[in-house]
Order: sequence, then structure tokens, then C-alpha cells
Amino acid sequence: MMMGLYRYLRLTHLFTKKAVKGMLTYRWSFLINCISQALDYSVTFLLMWIMISAFEDMNGWNAYEVMLLYAFSLFAYGIAGTFFFNIMNLLPGQILKGTFDDVLIKPVKVLPYLISSSFICNYIAHMTLSVIVMAVCFKALHIQVTVRLLWRAAGILLFGSLIYGGLFLIVSGSAFLVAKIDSLFQIMYFFREVSYYPISIFPRIIQVIVTTLVPYGFVNYYPLRELLGKEDGVVFRQAAVLSPLAAVLFFAVSCLLFHQSSKCYKSSGS
Repeated sequence: MMMGLYRYLRLTHLFTKKAVKGMLTYRWSFLINCISQALDYSVTFLLMWIMISAFEDMNGWNAYEVMLLYAFSLFAYGIAGTFFFNIMNLLPGQILKGTFDDVLIKPVKVLPYLISSSFICNYIAHMTLSVIVMAVCFKALHIQVTVRLLWRAAGILLFGSLIYGGLFLIVSGSAFLVAKIDSLFQIMYFFREVSYYPISIFPRIIQVIVTTLVPYGFVNYYPLRELLGKEDGVVFRQAAVLSPLAAVLFFAVSCLLFHQSSKCYKSSGS
């Protein structure tokens, strides 16, 4: 098992080097793309801050606390997207054209290989901007940045990225079953926007959905609710302690669903 893990870590390292070299080859294009993404999300942060400041708070969460929710969600999404977005982006085309055969004939396990080979550098702007916003929010909220806080933040981001990664895999795996995955992709993004705000502001049915079925609440809301000591009347008030377990379990189930879906693949014979 350890040898297998080491093998895929080496593959990840090699594909990462390849992706970085590709990025450096077109460095100006990459830089412009990063700047445009940073400006896009900066405007979103600014509009969010203006909107919430105009109402003073959002069910007990002030503008900086809501921006902190958004920053943690965006960073976790960036981590997951770095390894999983390309799977979702490329897999439907590979299945339709039959080029997924190339993966099946390799002496590797399908999912670990796809994760290892799908590294992209496109989310640097997301994560960099998120860190800047986190620093601003912690300062504005008078939260002292300690080693313990950094460890807790790293844990929240890690488990949040597992949930996002699991969602990417569920959407990707559906490509083995249906020709188009655009609808699932849109549903994923609709519920992703729920994670930008305190889920206690939404109706109870939405709170239940984003806690149990599509667990966006564990990406940032429940852990930060405990970290900030908020009491905002959410349905599942003690859910923060389940965040690590929920993230690991959801990711494991997503991997299993992807594996089972991949068995439905039928080669085009090309």
C-alpha cells in the first residue's frame, strides 16, 4: 500500500512539474488570467462588504465575518480545483471520443491516476486573494493570529477541499452515465453560492440539504461558526465537531461512486 501511495505521489510530482513548465511557457497569458480572476473576485468581495455593511449584519454576522466565510470557501475550492477540475472538464470529452481507453490500458488505478495527472495552476489567484482577505478580516475582527489558529484554519481548508473534491468527482462520474453533465455542474455551483453566506439565513430545508445531502455547510460555515463563537439559530447547532468526519466520509463515498460509475464505460472502439 505504501509503495502504491509513493508511486502516485511521484506521478503527481512529475505531472505538477509538467504543468508548471507549461505555465512558464505562456507566462504572460497565465499572469493576465490570474489578474483578471483576482479582479473579478475582488469586486465580488467588495460588493459583498458594501451590501452587508448597508444592513449592518446578516443574522448576527457582520461584513468581515461573512467575507471570512467567502474567503475560506474560495480557498478550499481552489485547492480542490487544482486537482479535480480538469477531471470534470476533460472526462466527458474523453468518454464521448473513446480516448478514455488510453487511461484504462495504463498499468495504474483509474482514479488515483486521474487525480495525479490533472494538476493545473489556474487557482493561484483564488488562493492568494483568499489569504489576503483572511488576513484583513482577522485584523478587523481583532482575532490574534497564532500557531493554533493557523493549524485550525489549515484543517478547515483541508476538510473543505475534500468536500469540494468529492463534489467534483460526483459530477465527473456522472459523465459515464449521461452524455451531458452541464445540469449537475450548474446545481453544484448553485449550492456553492450558499456557502458564501451564513446558512442560518436560509430556510430550514436548505439548511438540511447543505448539511446532509450536499454538505457545503461543513466547508466553512460550521467550523467558522464555532471559531467565531456565533449563536445564530441554525438547525444543526453542534455540527462543527462532525466536520472532519463528514468531509472524509463524503469524499470516500464520492470516490466509491466514481469507481462504480466508471464500470459503465463502453469504449467507442476508435
